[in-house]
Amino acid sequence: MVHPNGRIKCEANGGVRYDYGMDKQSEPDEKIDIEAIMQQIRQQILETKQAAGHETAPSIPVQGKRLPAEFYEHLYYAGMTYDQIGVKMNVTAVPIPIIGKVIEAVRTKIHELVLFYLNQTAAQQIKVNHHLLQALSILSEQLEEEAE
Repeated sequence: MVHPNGRIKCEANGGVRYDYGMDKQSEPDEKIDIEAIMQQIRQQILETKQAAGHETAPSIPVQGKRLPAEFYEHLYYAGMTYDQIGVKMNVTAVPIPIIGKVIEAVRTKIHELVLFYLNQTAAQQIKVNHHLLQALSILSEQLEEEAE
């Protein structure tokens, strides 16, 4: 939303406010670079995520001159979700009288066993995702440095 002083205010991440300076006096013919504003928002969200206890989160560039903006957008989304792997237990009720509760208990134990091994695999995948994301980040930074 546009604040009365002509600056754009954006509330995200639990009330954190970001201020993207847009002068009220700017010419109507002046083109607004939405991608630049989005890159600033993404950078501040990533910084907030790292400050909020995700110290192991890889450092992710959100803009550059050599690679297309879509690359950095995908890199940003990968950085936001690389560690969000999880499966919840979902055991449905068995409507059979007398033995229904026994079947549910057996199904619950089987689901717990499957989730145990699945969570171990997910933890390994998170590590792989982290390393791949870090490698892409380093590669994009190196390409940008070579372009200069």
